[in-house]
Amino acid sequence: MAKTSSQLSIQSEKLVRGYAVKRLPLGEYLRALDALREAPETVLSAVFPGMEAMDVLALLRKIDKNALSGLMLNAMTVIPSEAVKLLSVLTGVPIDALMNDPQIGLDGAAEMLEAFWELNGIENFIRAAERMAAQVKQLRAKTGSKG
Repeated sequence: MAKTSSQLSIQSEKLVRGYAVKRLPLGEYLRALDALREAPETVLSAVFPGMEAMDVLALLRKIDKNALSGLMLNAMTVIPSEAVKLLSVLTGVPIDALMNDPQIGLDGAAEMLEAFWELNGIENFIRAAERMAAQVKQLRAKTGSKG
């Protein structure tokens, strides 16, 4: 199947520290969500200390690239294996490389996360989701629905 011009103009990968960080298909996002779901409750409470699920969701709704990097760094200091597993799912870089390649290091992991953020248009997704949520809220207000 031939790619359209818009598909060809979207950058699909970026080389970071010798590893290709790629734009993910939707199925890989679902895999990342599964990795998060499998993480023990202690990991989530260590990354989001004292926060209830609704607080975490509120924080994630307003998150930006810098805050995401901060959360990942916090996770890496608290629960390295879970953070590395998630970073591997998001970037496609093997866990063994993330753990053992001295060329990556902590700063390289942050660069990989930034590349993931940019390649996958996370900011665009968040803006679109906010617009849709606002439209749903307006529609509910017009119809008198409570939600």
